[in-house]
Amino acid sequence: MKKEVRKARGRNAKNGVLGRNRYADKLARGLIVKAKRSKRYDVPLNEIQTRALVSRYKRSTFLSGLLAEREQTWVPIHERLRTRKQAEVFVKGFCFLSNPKNTMSALKAIARAEAECLSARIHFLDDRCLDIGAWLTLAAMRGEMASVFTGGRISNSMSKVLTAVRLNRKLGFALSPQYGDEQDVWAFPYRSRRPAGTSTSETMHLDPQSKEEVGGDLCEAINQWLDACVGQQLSRTGMRFVKTIVGESLDNAERHSQRDHVNDGDWLISGFMAKREGTNGPLFRCQLAFLSVGASIAETVQDAAPEVISGMETYVQRHVGSFANHDCAEDHLRTIYALQDKVTRDQNALAEGRGGTGFRDIICLFGDLAGGEMSSSDAKIGIISGRTCLHIGYGHTEVSRPLKGQEFNIWLNEQNDATKPPDQGAVIELDDRFCGTLITLGFTFDPDYLERTVDVDN
Repeated sequence: MKKEVRKARGRNAKNGVLGRNRYADKLARGLIVKAKRSKRYDVPLNEIQTRALVSRYKRSTFLSGLLAEREQTWVPIHERLRTRKQAEVFVKGFCFLSNPKNTMSALKAIARAEAECLSARIHFLDDRCLDIGAWLTLAAMRGEMASVFTGGRISNSMSKVLTAVRLNRKLGFALSPQYGDEQDVWAFPYRSRRPAGTSTSETMHLDPQSKEEVGGDLCEAINQWLDACVGQQLSRTGMRFVKTIVGESLDNAERHSQRDHVNDGDWLISGFMAKREGTNGPLFRCQLAFLSVGASIAETVQDAAPEVISGMETYVQRHVGSFANHDCAEDHLRTIYALQDKVTRDQNALAEGRGGTGFRDIICLFGDLAGGEMSSSDAKIGIISGRTCLHIGYGHTEVSRPLKGQEFNIWLNEQNDATKPPDQGAVIELDDRFCGTLITLGFTFDPDYLERTVDVDN
């Protein structure tokens, strides 16, 4: 057996990781036969077979961003049977809205365990779901990872949310949450688009769900949230607005997340509202996230028209000195510039005076739902892309609200002034690369505010 492992190593060096995949199939069968005779492994033989023959290296844009050396260092399962390396990963503060750096570190630790270990367990220590965006990211990763994770700890409250939004199967979790008699979670179950014919496709022979269907489903979910909280529903205008947001956001993901393959991008979306006990009665906490995997905002915006690039670079050079301690200051500023109206890489749309409004619509929806004293203090949007994390608070959205006929601009400072640098606290530099874009929202409904601002358009 040692001789055959040495042969495998020689072929690995010659053929690279994809050669390892092909040779692993042949070698694993021989190892299983010998293991039956020698009783060398105390891992059940059916588990050896599953891991050796099914758990293969898969190319992954996102995982290779977290682990730059992944393709060279990913250990074939048949070699892990010899080393039997195991890992325990502990995850706490799993939230891009409050803890982005540690959340990226946790995702990187999970990615490293997948690349090196025969088995690993992940323990989620948060009592509640703090950010559905972090879980959506992990769900996107799991489809491209080897099956080495065997379980771990997770709270009943977290299990309930993941089951309600139907991410448990996507994550590979077997969860049995205990439910009470009273409903306290209202879910917008996860939806995804995995283009047919790509290496990431899970439903290659099924038609992907249309953006129109997803927009209608989100309207229905928000209506349930509003009804449970304050007995309201979206007006016709509100429903059109939500559908526009979904269509624009998912269309951007499909068109822009793969710079070399237009209209071939993946996306995932999910959210929920949870009823929680507050000091003065129940609180209704809402979370919603959009995720696309691939190029970052700072990368894709550089394909824009020359006049857009000129304005962006002027903005970047004006403020880059304000982030002297950031390695990626220019990318942070390009990401902020991309939030503004009429900033688009679609040159036809720019020439026709359309496009470049997707971020505005999401931020305005957030402002409409997150207002009031109860919500505004903890309401936040996180935009995570490349090594940039932007935190947009309710105060940023208030000063950026455009008057009728005006363009939308959000410069992330108190004056909403492009000539002044963004607030330092609104721009966080990540230690690792997020290959794609995550937009994640968290806010608490304020019933008094919703009652005062109810849209009477029916």
